[in-house]
Amino acid sequence: MISKKELQYVGDYARRVPYPGDDYARSVLNKLSSALDIFKQKYDGKKYSLILSNGEEFSFEIQARNLSHLLGVDYKGLTSEYMKPLLERVLGFNPTDQLSSFKVLSRIIENGDEVIKNDKDSVNKFLNYYKLMVKTSCFDKLADFSDFNFGCIHFDKNEFERITGKEFLPSTTKFIFSQNDEALIPYCMMGLKQDDSSDDMIPETFMAPTNFSDFLVNQELLLPIQMLINDDQNLSKIVSTPDEKIRILNLYKSLIQTYNTGSIINIFNDYETVLRENATKRK
Repeated sequence: MISKKELQYVGDYARRVPYPGDDYARSVLNKLSSALDIFKQKYDGKKYSLILSNGEEFSFEIQARNLSHLLGVDYKGLTSEYMKPLLERVLGFNPTDQLSSFKVLSRIIENGDEVIKNDKDSVNKFLNYYKLMVKTSCFDKLADFSDFNFGCIHFDKNEFERITGKEFLPSTTKFIFSQNDEALIPYCMMGLKQDDSSDDMIPETFMAPTNFSDFLVNQELLLPIQMLINDDQNLSKIVSTPDEKIRILNLYKSLIQTYNTGSIINIFNDYETVLRENATKRK
């Protein structure tokens, strides 16, 4: 169970947060390793195309070059000048090696025991374990879209900032979110932004905010109804069942009523009636 104290450290640099203890650190390294396996199985080389209840379709993919950032590993900090001796001594890199973020992430996982040993005793730590605990948990929660257990927010950043009075730095325009089993952070979110080099979107952040309801206020909620998965050799199509659509629709209604968000559920004309009739027929 994530505590308020742990959440206080999530947004800070690794060198500024306390070492969490060996058991906690090993647990996080295991989750990081699991996340890498999930990436290889579910995301590497695959493009996901999501069709929504308003007829909109968009594609996204998680690329190897973005994985380190999404999981909470500070690649820029790790490859800075003051960390170079540790990159050589702990991770075994040579001074002339070309260091990609994915290569650094993989080497951290491969040398987990040495990383933990360094972070236990050194001011210059490799990892903020609290941040990684939250990020990898969210990555795991949003790793499987096959049963349509997620919702989608068409996110208006300006409206969020107007309502909350808080600045939102990412460029996210869509949030995919799923229920979480933590009391303080009941929902995990994946923020998607437009890729500057293509017509697709790319994941920008994984987050589990304590103020999840703020991201719903006056926002547009969309039902995911179809998913296409393309790996350049195979194209598979998954269609949401009426029961799955009803489940998400009921979740949206519960969120709107519970938090009084004023959100709009964007669906086709009398789409709700059709869903209810189909769900009744299946029983």
